[in-house]
Amino acid sequence: MRRPWRQRGLALALLRHAFGAFHALGIRTVGLGVDAQSTTGATRLYERAGMRATHEYAAYQKELRPGEGPSTAAAG
Repeated sequence: MRRPWRQRGLALALLRHAFGAFHALGIRTVGLGVDAQSTTGATRLYERAGMRATHEYAAYQKELRPGEGPSTAAAG
């Protein structure tokens, strides 16, 4: 549903509008979080808007299953 609206500059225009509104309120620095592995192109969009990466984090996840604990977990 959203794909037909991509590559039209709408997201960049919205970011620039938001930056202007923040600036008008006296806010001089803004930030946001993004999944750097996302295939949506979000990181490229933010870079085009003049933002730059300042921090990177790694998040780990494990699905817990009944009966699986430290002594019964499979290696790897």
